[in-house]
Amino acid sequence: MKRPVTMYMRTVLPQTRLPRRVFATLFGVLFFTLILAGCLDYEQETWLAEDGSGRMEVHYWMSESMLVWLKDGTLTFNEDSVRHRYDAEGIEVEDVRVFTREEDSTRHVEAVLRFDDITALPACKSFEDVTFRWMREGDVYRFEQSIPVDSGSDEAFLDQFDFVYTYHFPGTVLESNADSVSGSTAVWSFKLSELASSEALAATVEAPSGQNIWWVLGVIGVVVVLIIVLATVRRKRKLSV
Repeated sequence: MKRPVTMYMRTVLPQTRLPRRVFATLFGVLFFTLILAGCLDYEQETWLAEDGSGRMEVHYWMSESMLVWLKDGTLTFNEDSVRHRYDAEGIEVEDVRVFTREEDSTRHVEAVLRFDDITALPACKSFEDVTFRWMREGDVYRFEQSIPVDSGSDEAFLDQFDFVYTYHFPGTVLESNADSVSGSTAVWSFKLSELASSEALAATVEAPSGQNIWWVLGVIGVVVVLIIVLATVRRKRKLSV
């Protein structure tokens, strides 16, 4: 998701006017520091039900050394701000954890959400620039999640930003543009440099309820055939008597 990174670019430097040459130097030093620090990692894992409700776990982290440069933006490392950015009607913020992993000096945020309708997630600030689509078409569901991207470069430093989206669907994934699929689970992985050409996560999912309907219809069909066969046998017996 390129917007969060762009937000960092806009908020990371002090709000003072500097000569262009000095500003460019500071900007370059900052990005070099980001590269060495491991930059930003973002993971989003979602369990989706047929009716569009579900559960989502969001996890992102970055080096502690970079936090001093950041203000609360699209991705924040303050617990109250995290709750505020995910709070909206139809969304329950079940849990938020902000912690530091000492072994690599990284600050982590973990948020657990419950939602009534995935298509209504843009009501919260964290997803206000994202669109979700979950629509039934016959015996399948069509899913999409947009990834807001700004026009930007694909320079090498953008490869330091990793984004992973995992979706557990209510039925088997029939088609998708995911990097990997296993049954009803699809996983998309991006480097930030790739997002300039990536517009959305997309998948076609088999509708479990559709399968149930055909199974019921099949059973009814067998029962009807058996009734006809039994009726025919009885009729033949009567005629033979």
